[in-house]
Amino acid sequence: MKKLVLSLSALLLAGSALAADPAFPKAPSGNITLEVWSWVPGLDKTVASFEKAYPNIKIKILNLGGGPATYTKLQTAIKAGAGAPDVAQVEYGFLPAFADTGGLADLSKYGAGDYEEYFVPWTWGQVSPDGKAVYAIPQDTGPFAMVYRNDILKKYGVAVPKTWDEYAKAAATVKTKSKGTVKFGNFYSTFAPWFMALAWADGGQFFKRDGDGWIQNLNNASAKKVLNYWNGMIRRGEVSTLAGFSADYWNAAGAGKLATNMEAAWGPGGYAGSLGTKSAGMWRAAPLPQWKAGGTIKSGNWGGSSNVVTTQSKNPQAATLFALWLNLSSTAITADWNNGGLFPASDAGLALPALAVTSKNPSKFFGGQNISAVYAQASRGVNVNFEWAPWFPFVNDNYTKQIDRMLKGQLTPDQALDAWQAESLAYAKQNGFTVK
Repeated sequence: MKKLVLSLSALLLAGSALAADPAFPKAPSGNITLEVWSWVPGLDKTVASFEKAYPNIKIKILNLGGGPATYTKLQTAIKAGAGAPDVAQVEYGFLPAFADTGGLADLSKYGAGDYEEYFVPWTWGQVSPDGKAVYAIPQDTGPFAMVYRNDILKKYGVAVPKTWDEYAKAAATVKTKSKGTVKFGNFYSTFAPWFMALAWADGGQFFKRDGDGWIQNLNNASAKKVLNYWNGMIRRGEVSTLAGFSADYWNAAGAGKLATNMEAAWGPGGYAGSLGTKSAGMWRAAPLPQWKAGGTIKSGNWGGSSNVVTTQSKNPQAATLFALWLNLSSTAITADWNNGGLFPASDAGLALPALAVTSKNPSKFFGGQNISAVYAQASRGVNVNFEWAPWFPFVNDNYTKQIDRMLKGQLTPDQALDAWQAESLAYAKQNGFTVK
């Protein structure tokens, strides 16, 4: 992992969508049981179809909880050299940290590289940084779009903003007409990937491999532009800073106190599930506002995950087969969308009929709009050349610290980003990384 180069601009030349259900690798013989760690809802139902297709392979699902709970146990098992599963779910931002341990198998040895063309280009860039070694199979994604209350925009006479300039003007209008009772948007102060996705859409680069070392640039020009833009609206009282996924946030969204938000593709499912009948049918989705009008829609990504195979697996060939099937089989992609709202990483998956069903949530909650079409467009507008560093877990936590200081007026946006850069850089160097 120390020698990976994550530049994959050549993948932009990838062709049009390929059919789902490609020819998968041949299953190994003999009775096999694979242990899989994942927090995907309903995955036990999905794997039943795999076991039917491959009767000699049994899947044992363990849900240890989302993200951190799974990562802690997985890191412990890798360091101990025992106790790791065959397959585990790992978010893209945390994948380099696990690859750096040497505990992940290179799936190119088991034919995974032959399936690159079936995935949206930027997702393959996340799991195969140098285009050779393959450290995981892309599972789901979180391309960014804007969700908004159609009734609120109509009430205050503002059009759906297509640019950030239009967004700022609309925010000011809604504040004035509502006498400050309605916030036009919300800034997530405790989720670095949310903020980074907005800078990603502007071409922002936070980490880059440099030979055997790294370059970290958390205070890049795009990051400064985005943070200063949002801080201005925060100071003017036009947007809120409610904690994401909190009761306060859902109450505001359901009560008409919040007009828009920038959400990943998996976000709308949360609205349908958390708000129930409150504001049902009033929401819509639109492309992320752009810094320049016209042209191709550009987006960033928040979240999404992959499936890794650990070096402790005694059946890496079967584990690779399962990971490929789980993310390229139309049966699995459809089930994971219906059961867990997972937005596919496969190119063909974006066009699956199940995603276009508007009579079921989350599209039903969004007024019967085919919101998947909006997010499919966003996914194809995500910049391929985006990298994560192995010390990102610290970077993620330190973001919260610096943004809190900014919100309290202790730091300007530029100072907050400079502090984020300095403290994260010091941490990386202290932990043995060659980084500047």
